[in-house]
Amino acid sequence: MRKIFLIPVFLILAFRPPHTSINFTVQQLAPHVWAAIQNDKGGHAICNAGIVDLGDKTLVFDAFINPDAAKELKQIAEQLTGHPVAFVVNSHYHDDHIRGNQAFMPGATIISTEWTKTEMQKAEPEEQAWARKNIAGSLQKAKKQLNTATGKEKEEALMWAGYYEAISQSLPQLKTFLPSLTFKDSLWIHGSPTEVLLIECSGHTLSDAVMILPHEGIAFMGDLLFVQRHPYLGDGDPDSWKKNLDKFYNDKTLKIFVPGHGPVAGKESLQTIITYINDLQHLATDAVKKGEPDSVFAKTTVPPKYKDWWYGRFYPANLGFMYEKAKTKQ
Repeated sequence: MRKIFLIPVFLILAFRPPHTSINFTVQQLAPHVWAAIQNDKGGHAICNAGIVDLGDKTLVFDAFINPDAAKELKQIAEQLTGHPVAFVVNSHYHDDHIRGNQAFMPGATIISTEWTKTEMQKAEPEEQAWARKNIAGSLQKAKKQLNTATGKEKEEALMWAGYYEAISQSLPQLKTFLPSLTFKDSLWIHGSPTEVLLIECSGHTLSDAVMILPHEGIAFMGDLLFVQRHPYLGDGDPDSWKKNLDKFYNDKTLKIFVPGHGPVAGKESLQTIITYINDLQHLATDAVKKGEPDSVFAKTTVPPKYKDWWYGRFYPANLGFMYEKAKTKQ
């Protein structure tokens, strides 16, 4: 376990009204802790982020997908705390959590698990090359869907249009900044008036960083937690995911959970994702036992309790992933 000690500077912050922009809304969770919640209506943040006042320095958890949205996050974070952003934590390697890193450079130390840094080095060149070839078509398709969709489908279509637009606009200026400080297992960052604990977990990917604020009872979960949205399972370990969520659920000191996507929630949100994973595992196991072809199984209707969740396009992919997992366990 590694520790970073900061010079104590005592500062009492009054609660401020939330900041709202086209990209995100800021919610204050404690006197020195904020959540930046993505605006689903065409914003360019795409994921949620966190802001922590460490007394004489500021920490940001997750950096959005678009450097322009991240630049706004940096400005708001420094206005709220009165201190420069010194640390940026990447919860995992997916593009929507890391491409804003460049907005904090130079000046900030980017932190991730060792595995995440290695995966960023491998994945980002491939992802960016794919985007340069395909993003124009993806954006055009998303805008077409937006024009034809109605009701709740139109609301989600606006989010996906914002996602592809965020990538398209950022590509000409995009630079990859990798973490310069990595850890395994856990990392403490001590400041005043608070401290944070970064914990390495596996679940959404094979290495996710969760940020705990022990004194405040707050957990920034990254994509180990989705709220009212289908989680993406395909890069992770479902059994480990459930185990880690159960661990945080049973931690009586934690009360507030900030997901990677969706609104801030309580402890019940962890059990909802555990149930979701269990449900898909059971469906996949039954399908494999019955000899149902994977192409047929992938078209299984979304259960009513998840019907209104966003990111419905993840459901068929999740079914296919679970089907392959179930086959290996036969």
